[in-house]
Amino acid sequence: MAAIEFVEHQITARVPELTNPSNIIEVPLTVRVDPLTGRTSRIITGSKLSPTERPDISALTATPPFCPFCADKIEMATGVFDSAITTEGRIRRGTATIVPNVMAYSEFSSVGLYDTTSHFQDLNELTGQRVGDLLTAFVAYTKGVHGLRAMYSSINANYLPPSGSSLVHPHAQSAHDDIGTTTQRELISRSLAWDGEPYWQSLVAAETDGPRWIGRRGRVAFFTPFAPAGFHEVWAVVDGCADIVDLTEADCADLGGGMSAVLGTYHALNLTSFNWALAGGGPNPSQRYSLLLRMVSRSNVDAMYRSDVTYFEKLHNEAMVDVGPEAVAALVREHF
Repeated sequence: MAAIEFVEHQITARVPELTNPSNIIEVPLTVRVDPLTGRTSRIITGSKLSPTERPDISALTATPPFCPFCADKIEMATGVFDSAITTEGRIRRGTATIVPNVMAYSEFSSVGLYDTTSHFQDLNELTGQRVGDLLTAFVAYTKGVHGLRAMYSSINANYLPPSGSSLVHPHAQSAHDDIGTTTQRELISRSLAWDGEPYWQSLVAAETDGPRWIGRRGRVAFFTPFAPAGFHEVWAVVDGCADIVDLTEADCADLGGGMSAVLGTYHALNLTSFNWALAGGGPNPSQRYSLLLRMVSRSNVDAMYRSDVTYFEKLHNEAMVDVGPEAVAALVREHF
């Protein structure tokens, strides 16, 4: 029976001192191994890459003459869903609205707006209510798509250009097809192959009340991953929920509240951009897989600010971060 092992390797590098390059100093480096996938992640010391001040994003986020996602334009600028998926046309839940995606990212896809009544919502304005409403609306659309046939589904978000977003109005996107994504398929297959108790239940039990633990809302457990894949990464696992269609309204509210706390933490850290992804369990969901949310911060809106993606991430599929998951968990706990 497999047990979860948190394996890490301690390395010592000898590098020139920044302020005195003639002096060689020893710097510790930690390489951690993800217990499920075997992917390695590097946690470095001596460099703080996060900004010390928050940039002024008012010019970027000012309301433009035309935005297809604002309330006064959305009816004429977006389409409606096929009646075989939903008879609602556009799906609305609270402040959130879900419309068809004009970009063909998958066989079925949608775009969700946290709020159409204002063009921009900053990180600390993405409240638990707004995020929860958005998730509830996405669940309704996903159920409509799965009414056609079961498939892989995910809900994903970019926020501002450094995250890959081409539109400033805060939004998320869903993807549904018979293929899924590389990471989604790997997570599902490795979860099914895990020996013994279901991996995600065992992982939550192992992390509960530990240094990476953030907290629980309903059946949603929030914690930071042992081997992060991005900066300030936070995970949420929904116990007993194998796919997006299994999320209840209460689950969406609990996820929304926790996600809002994470985004509030990013705001307090002078950050401006993020990605998140919620991966469903595929066309044949199993209770050995639990719905997984992953959130990461991205580079700030600054023309001269470095990208947080290096060759380690792009070419080696290996993250290199400078704030350990235990420290991130402590930061988010203050906002949780």
